[in-house]
Amino acid sequence: MKTATVNQNQYFPALTGVRALAAYLVFVHHVLPGRGILPEPIIQSMHAGQMGVSIFFVLSGFLISYRYSEALPAGNISFRNYFLRRVARIYPLYLVLSIIVLLWQKNFDPWHWFLNLSLLKGFFAFERLTGIAQGWSLTVEECFYLGAPLLFLVFRKLKIWSVLLILLAGLSIVFLAQLGEPKSFMVNANFMLKCTLFGRCFEFYCGYLLARKMQKNAINKSLENNGSTFTIAGGLCLLLFYGVFSWLNGKMLPVLGGIEIINLVNNFVLPIGIVLWFYGLLTERTSLSRILSSKLAQVLGRSSYAFYLIHLGLVYEVFYFHVTDNKSLIFLILNVISIGLYYLFEEPVNRFILRKWQTRKTGILTAV
Repeated sequence: MKTATVNQNQYFPALTGVRALAAYLVFVHHVLPGRGILPEPIIQSMHAGQMGVSIFFVLSGFLISYRYSEALPAGNISFRNYFLRRVARIYPLYLVLSIIVLLWQKNFDPWHWFLNLSLLKGFFAFERLTGIAQGWSLTVEECFYLGAPLLFLVFRKLKIWSVLLILLAGLSIVFLAQLGEPKSFMVNANFMLKCTLFGRCFEFYCGYLLARKMQKNAINKSLENNGSTFTIAGGLCLLLFYGVFSWLNGKMLPVLGGIEIINLVNNFVLPIGIVLWFYGLLTERTSLSRILSSKLAQVLGRSSYAFYLIHLGLVYEVFYFHVTDNKSLIFLILNVISIGLYYLFEEPVNRFILRKWQTRKTGILTAV
């Protein structure tokens, strides 16, 4: 009982800073700052910034598992309360921005609106990039949140075999979905690997394993040391993967059934390096962990979700086409806007929803 309560309230400042780095990697991947100025090989290497999404997924797997893998099965928090917290954190800002973007795009297709506002668009290849294009990754996140109680059980019972089971389930859905005339839903195995929880499950599983390790460390009170082995090893792994992704960019190297090798490396090899790096940041006192735990890094990390939602599309294009084409300046402006969105909308609305829910629960209990 006590362990679960502590886990729910645990805060990891260095990983909050990591959220900002992950968002900036995705920004670089999409925007390619320096194009026309920097050498083309450097510009092409920026496509490797897609690994920022994997960092987000491993981080989500870790945080949700650390806080709830014991609390949910033990009944210390109901699934309703747990899921409300997740929705209150992610959905309000996404909802408002999605409506604005869809109206700006003059997209009045009811099907597109439904898929965007329900966070289901990530399952559909032709609709995946409608609305907030990068919002497809929220489909993966929400599926993990919804399935977390079952996934915790499967991860614990079947261990690594659970990943294979989930992958096979995804492949089966792809096969069934494409019987007859090909459709937008789960179009092929490559799409399943890249865009759905079925294909990205190993990233969340790695986060789960790290959470279990950290829970054991907390029990043994061995949370920090003065070394830097894991931080350096993990960092070198990430640099290596960045180089690999840079080389693989644009190369279509099918392995089986049209599956690209870059997706296999991204989904099943990269997460190991991310976990090593995270473990170092969590357990080793290094200059990097101190920088990522700084006040500035905390502000940037907390506002990274807003940054992720606005870094591509309407807000970026308004500044790029109507204010300045200096992408570095736009990057700074987007950060300022993101910080404002977090402190003036995202966090206040989150607290309001949770407070209203708590008041409603108290009222129901009083009436009973």
